[in-house]
Amino acid sequence: MTAAIALVLALAVSITANVMLVLRRKVNQNRSVRTAILSGIQNVSELATIRERFQSIITFSDGIKIPGLNINIPGTTKKFMLKYYGTIVCGCDLSKAKVSERFDINRVRITLPHSEILDIYADVHSFEVYDQRAGIFTSVKLEDQNREVNSDLNKVKAHELEKGILAHSDDNVRKILSSVVASVGMEAEIVFTENDIHELGVRDEVLQLEAVTEQI
Repeated sequence: MTAAIALVLALAVSITANVMLVLRRKVNQNRSVRTAILSGIQNVSELATIRERFQSIITFSDGIKIPGLNINIPGTTKKFMLKYYGTIVCGCDLSKAKVSERFDINRVRITLPHSEILDIYADVHSFEVYDQRAGIFTSVKLEDQNREVNSDLNKVKAHELEKGILAHSDDNVRKILSSVVASVGMEAEIVFTENDIHELGVRDEVLQLEAVTEQI
C-alpha cells in the first residue's frame, strides 16, 4: 500500500467516523454534519495526491581557468557523470480547509488552498557515478555531487511545474474529496483559493538530499 493510498483511506475513515457520531446524536444535525466533515478533513492535515519517482543524469565538469582564456590550467580539471533516482510529492494542506453549506442540507462547499510540491528529494542509495576524473591538483568531493544534485532537483521541479503537475494534483484532490464526501451521503463543491505557495510551487527549504554525509 502506497503512502498516498493510506492517506486517502485515513481521510475516508476520519470523515465517516465524525459524521457517524453526529448522526447518532441527531442534535443540530445540519450544521454538525458540516462541522464533522471539516473536522474529518483537518484531522488528516495533509493529503498527498501525487508521488512520482523520476530518473535524472547529471554531467559535471570544472577546473581553474587560465586568466583571460576559457581553458583550464592543466591538472585542475575534474569531472563526473552521475545518475540518480528521486521522488516528487504533491498535495494539499487540508489544515486550511473551510466547509460551508451550499444550496441545501445535502451539499457542502469545501474551500482549499491550491496544491503545492510537498517534497522533492534524491535517493542517495541510487547514485551511480560514471566517468569520474580528477586532476593532479583537484579532486571530486562529495560536496560537488550533493551541490550538483540539489541544483538538478531545482531543474526537475521547474520542469514538473511547467508540465502542470500542480493542476493535476488539484484534479486529484477534487476527485478524492468529492468521492469521500459522497460516501457519507452528501455532495461536495470543491473551490480552490489563490495562495503564495501556489506561485512558488514548493515549500521553502523542501529540497533535500537524504543522508548527505553518506559516502557513495
